[in-house]
Amino acid sequence: MWGTGLIERPVDWVALAGFMGTGKSRVGWELSRALALHFVDTDKLITRVVGKSIPEVFEQEGEHYFRACEAEVVSRVSRLEHAVISLGGGTFIHEANRAALLERGPVVVLWATPETVYQRTKHSDRPLLRAEDPLGRIRSLMDEREGVYRQGTIHVHSDGRPSEEIVEEIIERLWSWSDAAHAWAETPESEAVADRAAD
Repeated sequence: MWGTGLIERPVDWVALAGFMGTGKSRVGWELSRALALHFVDTDKLITRVVGKSIPEVFEQEGEHYFRACEAEVVSRVSRLEHAVISLGGGTFIHEANRAALLERGPVVVLWATPETVYQRTKHSDRPLLRAEDPLGRIRSLMDEREGVYRQGTIHVHSDGRPSEEIVEEIIERLWSWSDAAHAWAETPESEAVADRAAD
């Protein structure tokens, strides 16, 4: 803590991305408490705005409508201050969402094995897992999305780890990211790049 009473934190805004069941909501909530920031779960925000559960939105309105709602929510949360944002599993996949989020601040991607994801989600009502072979579906989707998730700022594995340990690692790595960002901003090279961009 600073003597002024303000909390010393590496960032004032951070988003958590990754596949369903990797722990974004739980870790995001605990991270927000550790950093004394507001917590926003985009899926829960959509359900409050639309007045329907995510499965109901998929069934009654279709995935296209859900993704449109998701894009609007991303636009809004990207303008927030002092917040930890937990994103839906597919949010970061879409290019416009990804660009807006990465421009706003660091995006921490949580990773877990397909088996772990299956164990965490098998009793849920996830629309994307309504398949004869849900574990196979998870593997397929994770393979499809891996390259996009790799574009996140920081990557942390959540398999077999308590959430407190994951939060500690995220904070430590956010400090490293913040220090590097500030160091880059103060270098003559970055000023030259900024000058060229302004010309």
